Amino acid sequence: MSEEKGFFGSLFDFSFTSFVFPKIIKVVFAILVVLSAIAAIAVLVMAFNNSTTTGIAALVLSPIIFCFYVLMFRIWMEVAIVLFRILDNVQKIADKP
Repeated sequence: MSEEKGFFGSLFDFSFTSFVFPKIIKVVFAILVVLSAIAAIAVLVMAFNNSTTTGIAALVLSPIIFCFYVLMFRIWMEVAIVLFRILDNVQKIADKP
């Protein structure tokens, strides 16, 4: 990672010296949050179609489950970024004379 490449430069870097994921992590996280929201709404709709009691239970539980999934996605994204930062710092240490 001595030289910073753009998105497409990293995407087509067959030597894997530049990584794509750190460049697109914000987009990946946003997509996961949107998909989680769509899933929570779909669960609500299906639950209310099933019965009112099930719908009310889903109305209480779906925001909790949504927040749990967003938290889990966030934690995994942070773990990935930490690994890339560790790589950067190890490479800086290795490059010192």
